[in-house]
Parts: sequence; structure tokens; C-alpha cells
Amino acid sequence: MTGHSIKRQGRATFLIVASAVCWSFAGLLSKFTPWNALSLVGFRALLAVLLLGWARRSFRPVHTAGNWLGALGVVSTAVLFIFANKLTSAANAIVLQYAMPAVVVVLQAILFRVTPTKTDIIATLLVMVGVLLCFYQGLGGGGLVGDLLSLSSSVTWALVFLAARMPNADAVSYTYMGNLLGCGFLVSIFFDPGIETGGTVGWLVAVAMGLCLGIGYLCFGKGLSTGLSLTVAAVVANVEPILNPTWVFLFMGENPGTLAIVGSVIVLAAATWHSMKQRPSAAIDKQSRLS
Repeated sequence: MTGHSIKRQGRATFLIVASAVCWSFAGLLSKFTPWNALSLVGFRALLAVLLLGWARRSFRPVHTAGNWLGALGVVSTAVLFIFANKLTSAANAIVLQYAMPAVVVVLQAILFRVTPTKTDIIATLLVMVGVLLCFYQGLGGGGLVGDLLSLSSSVTWALVFLAARMPNADAVSYTYMGNLLGCGFLVSIFFDPGIETGGTVGWLVAVAMGLCLGIGYLCFGKGLSTGLSLTVAAVVANVEPILNPTWVFLFMGENPGTLAIVGSVIVLAAATWHSMKQRPSAAIDKQSRLS
């Protein structure tokens, strides 16, 4: 790996971490407003569209198969996650979504015939063990429907990563398009009694959620557009399920417990180890030139 490649991968990894930090506030913020799930999806998507459109210097969608796959993954994940967060604990909603790294490895092998390396397999297994340990103590307390929605979102979230490897797909463009689709749920605001009861605080929380979503997707899209390995991106993004319950603990007093601390250490160690061991394949290099 050349010095330029190492620097590029380091920058891409930092951007994915930054996106995960931004998104980690979603669980906490959504608990602070009585708005319904669809109203939150629509309003935060609107702010994300404005931010991403400005960053792209264009508000026109780019119609390619890869962009549409990514866009559908983005809007589906947003809807599933917000509903899940309303129906189960924040910890459950995020940990089940982050079964995603295993889904990425499997789908990448099936769709792109990319054989996972020993490093990929070990890192993914360690991450899954760490994530499960983080929230093992609270998994039994969530609603079944919310848990199932969260688990479903791991598949749609994996599609967002996989779309970046398709020809003529651009991560910034399809995250923009996904949020553009999400704006369709804005109509829910006119029928949501929570808008009135939430008052000014509800609007401020919704604005904060929109900014976190937009900035997160901007960093995420830029990171994936460099041709960063899908598994590296998937593993590093697991910073989000660590920080998500951390904010809940700090602001709502939910104690993650000893197992959660141990799990967090495992996830961070696995992500660091995998990033250091990862070597970009010829297929990834080729795709990075197409992006």
C-alpha cells in the first residue's frame, strides 16, 4: 500500500467515524419529542436534502441503478429505525440494526463474488460479539415489533453500503436521493398531534435531528466515494451503537453495565485492528476510479 493510499484510506475512515458520531444522537433526540415517526423522518429528510443539495451544488437527482438502490436503502433504513426507536429501547433499535456488517459480508459475496478474507470474517465476528455484549442486558426489555423492525433495518442499511460498489453510483448522490424520497413523509406533519404538544422544543429537536442526519450523510458519502473497503466502513461505523447508549446514559441516566463496557472495548479494538490489516483489493481500486 502506497503512502497516498494509506492517507486516502485514513481520511475515508475518519469521515465514516464522523458520520457515525452525528447519527449517534438520533436515538436520544427522538425520545425528546412527541412527534410521530413519519413526521420526524420527513422533516429531518428535508433539512438533509437542503444540506446535501448545497454540497452537491445541484438539487437534481442522478438516475442510475446504483443510485436508486442506495436511495431506497437510505429511506427504508430511516423509516425502520425511527419507528423501531419509538417502539423499543434506543439500545435495541441500534444494536439490531448493526447486525449489518455480517449482512454486508454475505451480500457482497453473493452479489459481487467478493470472497471475504480471514481478517474480514474475524473482525466481523468480533464486532458482532462486542455489539451483542454491549446491550445483552437490555435486549429482553424491548418490544417485539420494534426489535423486528430494527433487525430488518440491518438489511436495508447493508444495501446503502453495497450500492457504493455499483457502476455509476455515487454515495453523496444516492444519500441525497434517499432523503429526497423521505421528504414525501412531510405530509404527516399536518396530521400529527405531537407537533402542537411538542411546542418549540419539538421543533428544535427535529432541526437538530435533521442537521445530524445531513452532516452525517455528507461525511458518509464522501468516505465511501473514496473506494474505502465495504467491510472497513461497516466495522468502523459501529462507533454509532457505542455512542448511542452513551448519550442515553449521560442525559437520561441509563446505565449500560459491565457487559456493555466490555463489548464497547471489543468493538473499538476490532475496528482498529481491521483498519490496520485491511488491504484494498483490485476490485475496490477499480471501483474507486469509477466513483
